[in-house]
Amino acid sequence: MLIVLLACFGGMSAKAQTVIELTSGTTWAVPAGFNPSSNTIEVIGGGGAGNTWAGSSLAGAGGGGGAYSKSKCVALTPSTTVTIAIGSGGGSNGANGTDSYICNTLTTNCASIAGSAVVAGAKGGAGGLTTSHGGAGGSASSSVCTGGGCVKNLGGNGGDALLTSSSGNAGGAGSGGPFGNGANGGSPPASQDDGAGGGGGGGFPGNVSNGITGAAGGNNHAGTGGGAGAASTNNPGTAGTVGGGGGSGAGSSNSSGGAGGPGIEWDSTHGSGGGGGAGATAGVGGAGGLYGGGGAGGQNTGGVGAQGIIVITYPAAAGTCGANAHHKLIDISFPQNGKSSAAPLWLGVLTHPDNLGFLLVGPW
Repeated sequence: MLIVLLACFGGMSAKAQTVIELTSGTTWAVPAGFNPSSNTIEVIGGGGAGNTWAGSSLAGAGGGGGAYSKSKCVALTPSTTVTIAIGSGGGSNGANGTDSYICNTLTTNCASIAGSAVVAGAKGGAGGLTTSHGGAGGSASSSVCTGGGCVKNLGGNGGDALLTSSSGNAGGAGSGGPFGNGANGGSPPASQDDGAGGGGGGGFPGNVSNGITGAAGGNNHAGTGGGAGAASTNNPGTAGTVGGGGGSGAGSSNSSGGAGGPGIEWDSTHGSGGGGGAGATAGVGGAGGLYGGGGAGGQNTGGVGAQGIIVITYPAAAGTCGANAHHKLIDISFPQNGKSSAAPLWLGVLTHPDNLGFLLVGPW
């Protein structure tokens, strides 16, 4: 009689995860304990800045959010140094966000995200245009991810400001994130001075005003965090939280937009950021939220975009790098009535960075 026993023990080889969040610098020293066969590298590009009025009939447009990418099982060599780029947010009216990426070498083929040494990279969002059109979100197709089942999510587009003299400014966009594409910034309706809300990070688009109060920011992927619009003229919009978009200003006076909220996918302050809420007619645009949120439009000053980030996790969650499993068969003989078994018991050992399993096959 042949009996097959299969047992898997996920906890036997479980190791505590190390999470490294890179927000500055141009190189990274790969730790000696880095696991090149079990890891993930996640990247968000910088957000674009919102723009200002370019004339009596050209209100300020919102900036685009940075894209997101996730690479799996990246074979970086422990105890070496590699080149990284942390995307900057657009720092002035209409400025573009830049790309974030990491390479597998220090110098070779790593001058831009298009370099052949890039193993993970996310495009930055574009700044709002002087034509009142919102900046494009960071492109997913031009971002870089490696490893089986890698993920790329685009940044949201900045909101368009309408081409009428009485329109308000537009909201900034949210960045792409682990749970989806970034949301678009809100675009104000015709004949309103109120601004529009910022888009959520990997979540919901910015809202538009009801003509009485400012517009609320879009929520994050979980449906929370959008900032409230200004309650009345001269009051600012509320900042977003947990990756939600900022609320917009209200009325035809100095009512500024709220900043986008910082994302929380990796911890309480690190994740995909919400877009800034737009200033009302004479208000300042809200800044994009960390990381990668786009800034909003404003009459004299557009909101700045938020910088990007690189997040490295090792070992990866169970099953992420399943192709790295190995099998080994060992011939073991068990005695029967004091004598060696005529037929061996085969023990198959499955070794994996995340799990340990045994396959037993033999006659009884």
